Amino acid sequence: MAGEPRPRSEAAAKRTINAAVQSVAAALGNTPAVCRRSYIDPRVFDRYRDGETIPPVPTRDGEIGPRVRSKVERRVLELIS
Repeated sequence: MAGEPRPRSEAAAKRTINAAVQSVAAALGNTPAVCRRSYIDPRVFDRYRDGETIPPVPTRDGEIGPRVRSKVERRVLELIS
């Protein structure tokens, strides 16, 4: 969802959100339901539907280390506040 344009339809938004939830679930080793309920603030989805996202954070070889994670967390907190 980071850096993506506003979804063209609610169906498109749902597909993108579901893909993001699946990605988070895989990264955390949880189910999508647990991630939605416990780890992903619903305001993130609301902002996405409104066309607001955080800019992509460049990673080295796709690795998300503590420094990158910290940047993403700060940007998400700014997005939902």
